[in-house]
Amino acid sequence: MHINASQIKELVLRPAESLNVEVKRWIDPTEPDGIAKIARAALAIRNRNGGYLIVGFDDKTLQPDIEHQPEDVRSVFHVDRIQGIVSRFSSDLFEVGVAFGERDGHEYPVIVIPEGVRTLVAAKADLIDGGKRLVHHGGVYFRSLSSNGTPSTTLARLEDWLTELSLDTPASALAPFVAQATQDLFALFNGYIMPSEVVEEWVRRLVERRLGAL
Repeated sequence: MHINASQIKELVLRPAESLNVEVKRWIDPTEPDGIAKIARAALAIRNRNGGYLIVGFDDKTLQPDIEHQPEDVRSVFHVDRIQGIVSRFSSDLFEVGVAFGERDGHEYPVIVIPEGVRTLVAAKADLIDGGKRLVHHGGVYFRSLSSNGTPSTTLARLEDWLTELSLDTPASALAPFVAQATQDLFALFNGYIMPSEVVEEWVRRLVERRLGAL
């Protein structure tokens, strides 16, 4: 994989979040919480047609998180470990890279997600720790803007837009509602191919939710 060294240098010197760039404090890629953060971010950025995950900076102040830096950054964030996390959770395998930029005598890893993708990926496995689901099987993670305009990694879930439908809604009434409810989703995913397992998971969850309401 070709990695633009000057781009990595710029990202570390002037980190900033966007729809294609996520900034995280130091995380441990051997612990469930760290694994989940890397998996969610990688899938979300990949679904945004590639970008970068910068590790070692406060995502609010964008200042270096010196206090929590590991002793051997290159070993902790070795590409084989990061690739293993992504491959474990992505419904479609894709290559990632890890580069390191220097700032004030400290090295910071930048996980590189290549561009040029045409198929959305979903999480193919759950990650549960202490009863908390950190990664959702079948979930499509995406970088989007929150209500205050801040970029963040979120789950794009179709069933959340269909909760107003009742099981006995006539077919003639469904078309305009579904068209309106899914307009933003289709615009968001325009030009992509939706993996069949993602659609199946959404349908399963929708049916379970509606039956549970009876």
